[in-house]
Amino acid sequence: MTFGVNTLKVFKLVNMLIPFVLSYAEIHYHLKFLYPRYFKREPEIIADVPIRYIKSISRKLPVLIIIKDSHLFPVKVNSVKVNIISKQKNITENFSINLNLSQMYYSKILEVDLIDIQTEQILQITVKIKIEVNGKVKTIRNDNFADIPKKPFRCYYAENILPLPEFWFAGDVHYHSIYTSDQVEFGADIESTVKMAKVLGLSWLFITDHSYDLDDREECYTKNDPVFPKWEKLHREINNINEIDFKVIAGEEVSIGNSKGKNVHMLAINHNEFIEGYGDSAEVWFKNKPVRFLKEIKDLHSDNNLFIAAHPNEEVPFMQKLTLRRGNWSKTDFLESGIRFLQIINNSRLPDVFESINYWKSLLLEGYRFFILAGNDAHGNFNVMRQIKTPFIKLFASGDQVFGKFFTAFRFKGNEPIKAIKNGEIIVSNGPFLNFWLKNKKYPISSVANCNKANLIFETRTSHEFGDIKNVTLFIGNISSKKEIKILNPKNNINLELPGNGYVRMSMSTKNSGWVFTNPVWIE
Repeated sequence: MTFGVNTLKVFKLVNMLIPFVLSYAEIHYHLKFLYPRYFKREPEIIADVPIRYIKSISRKLPVLIIIKDSHLFPVKVNSVKVNIISKQKNITENFSINLNLSQMYYSKILEVDLIDIQTEQILQITVKIKIEVNGKVKTIRNDNFADIPKKPFRCYYAENILPLPEFWFAGDVHYHSIYTSDQVEFGADIESTVKMAKVLGLSWLFITDHSYDLDDREECYTKNDPVFPKWEKLHREINNINEIDFKVIAGEEVSIGNSKGKNVHMLAINHNEFIEGYGDSAEVWFKNKPVRFLKEIKDLHSDNNLFIAAHPNEEVPFMQKLTLRRGNWSKTDFLESGIRFLQIINNSRLPDVFESINYWKSLLLEGYRFFILAGNDAHGNFNVMRQIKTPFIKLFASGDQVFGKFFTAFRFKGNEPIKAIKNGEIIVSNGPFLNFWLKNKKYPISSVANCNKANLIFETRTSHEFGDIKNVTLFIGNISSKKEIKILNPKNNINLELPGNGYVRMSMSTKNSGWVFTNPVWIE
């Protein structure tokens, strides 16, 4: 195909802009003579708080301050004021900072004691940061991004930990740290992330930064380094940060080729070698073919690593298909790669969650034994996600891809995420708890029951945050007939007639929009 000169210019411009679509708010990137409307000659200044704060874990609320790119736009941070509104009283805490900054990234967690505030309520929090930049004194409210409304953060103040029984551990399988940092997006530092994860009630975390960021030079995201210093540094930092009660495991989100030659994303967790992938990075114009392919992954599985299909059914925008050669996973891709774990929940929008569950159900009814996982694909977003709505024109904010909103929880003898996930006794939830087993002999989630009758035993838990249980639903899938029977609010210890070839799974909802989905017990 031959392009005219003007067509090539337009295509190149579109290819420059396409990374901005649904990306994160890096406000300084610009083309040679074209600056975004939201461009500012000051660093990105961001305040954040967790969506949940558990008193029994820590009495003090963490308030995260991030200042990025002050090496380009030096700034003096004078002070920070935190205002908290609760049902009983309001709190104002002032912090004197007096710090001149001129560095690529700076973060600090400030702590506010909430001893006088009652638990089990939503707090409204506003953070005001007083700075001096470009010879002017300014006060920043929550962030300095144009167009984004400066609404108070909403944080649920809980008395006790998430309603999980002993030997159940919750975490996030898909999270981007500061090692994802390029012309359009960035995340938060790992140390701050761990502190936020703990007060949310999580016990483990996979760091999954982009393969096309982990191959960059440390000081320059536009140039690659063949010895991968960022990948090495990520692993060193995580090895030094692990604690007994919280596990951080290094990974990467690999851009990799599917069976149709399109770029899809795969999470490679605790793999001992860097897997290159930059087909959809938009780093070099018109060069968008995959570097590696999913069929190569089958030989890389080991006891110590874990490969996960990242958001395999998520809709890909047309322009990303056109310019970045992005696509979706297929059944062929799952089988050729040997990957059984699908991160089908990638944000907290319930219509998207239900659509993904239906997608998984269709695979189960075809006889595939795939396990579901949940993550948020958050890039350092702990309370609000700030994104680019219209490239070079408008930003927006939402609560969709926020760290810890949906999580994966497993039952295991200890907090060992890779072994436990491979064991398969897994649920996905945004808060409440549901577990079940079939009693003939005991068949827990992920096991194979070889009986035609069994009693259903299930356990449910919720908390004040998520509200009373609304519905518990049992699903019995018959692979031979390709149909799924739904039983609403079954009685505990009910005797079930089981298909000769199929599965049993469950879900639960609560009055405050809590949802939990189990993985299956298989029937042979």
